[in-house]
Amino acid sequence: MPEVSVIMPICNGARHLRESLDSVIGQTFKDWELLAVNEYGSDDGSADIVEEYAASEPRIKLLQNTERLGLAASLNKGFRLARGKYLARLDSDDLALPQRFEKQVSFLEDAPEIGICGSYQHHFGKGVDWVHKPPIRPQDMKAALIFSCNLCHTTLMLRSNVVRDNGLYYDSSFLAEDFELWTRAILVTQIANIPEVLGEYRQSGRDNITAQKREGMIKESRQIVAKALKTVLGIELEEDQTCFFQGWENFFYTAKNRKAQLIEFEKVLRKIYQQNEMAHALDRNSLLNQLTVEWRHAKFFMPLSWGGEELAGTIDDVFSGSLRTFLPARYKLFQEYNPSFIARARKIAGLLERIVSREEDQIGDRSETK
Repeated sequence: MPEVSVIMPICNGARHLRESLDSVIGQTFKDWELLAVNEYGSDDGSADIVEEYAASEPRIKLLQNTERLGLAASLNKGFRLARGKYLARLDSDDLALPQRFEKQVSFLEDAPEIGICGSYQHHFGKGVDWVHKPPIRPQDMKAALIFSCNLCHTTLMLRSNVVRDNGLYYDSSFLAEDFELWTRAILVTQIANIPEVLGEYRQSGRDNITAQKREGMIKESRQIVAKALKTVLGIELEEDQTCFFQGWENFFYTAKNRKAQLIEFEKVLRKIYQQNEMAHALDRNSLLNQLTVEWRHAKFFMPLSWGGEELAGTIDDVFSGSLRTFLPARYKLFQEYNPSFIARARKIAGLLERIVSREEDQIGDRSETK
């Protein structure tokens, strides 16, 4: 029986599949099996690549769908057939750093109360070079996952018994099946992250979705947050309040009468805090910090993935500060999320500096000859 079962869904993923498989074979932790679930209709040679690897690596197995299942059902299939104590997620175009499994297994062995363990993740691709840093502590993750899907999905390792005992399978009726699953998971187990990059997420080309799907995911995000708030804190959001929590798109970018909407949003956040003071469902400081992230996302357009440090000591602190206060932080984030743009800007600035310097030298030379 392998210690770790790697679940890799595939749908026409031949282009980068070898790299992903090699990243698993190259793990320092060797007691694993890899279940490659190839979707019905995936006909670009992905199955042939898996079979080629399996011929020399018996730990790799191809599970070929005989009908179109979709991502959620394919993942569930892998989860149910996995034999490992731990279930590790990896997509067919992502990479696991060599010590990922070793460090996650060690972490979970030392912390039996943790049911799901993730890590930081490096996003890469054309014009993409940044690190997603979700919250580390379980109490911070619980507060964060009520409001947004702030987890690096393909770095996760889950205890198989926690999954099976609590029915933590993906719901195929959701486009945001991972977000919906984590809002159920926080009710029955703890989720933590190792604060180092253990995964590489190939971003370019995979985030192009249709306008219809994007609209569907925005609508789902509202519904998932509303349900989580009701389940965890007993709070019923009004229909026109759910738009404040739509994850994929910042409602306040284009909100009509934005000032009035921010006033209403502040009331909702204060209500959430007050309800938690009575219910004690969430760690107070974790909730305060998450409410700060939500508020600064709405008012100052800071990203929802920003946070991690102590941001607020009281509910009034959540709403303190001005745009000027956060300009340095916003610039730092812009640099982090747009390294290629910054590099080009610096290159252009250097070129302009050399041109100006050369022009000044030429003007000086002409002056000396007069």
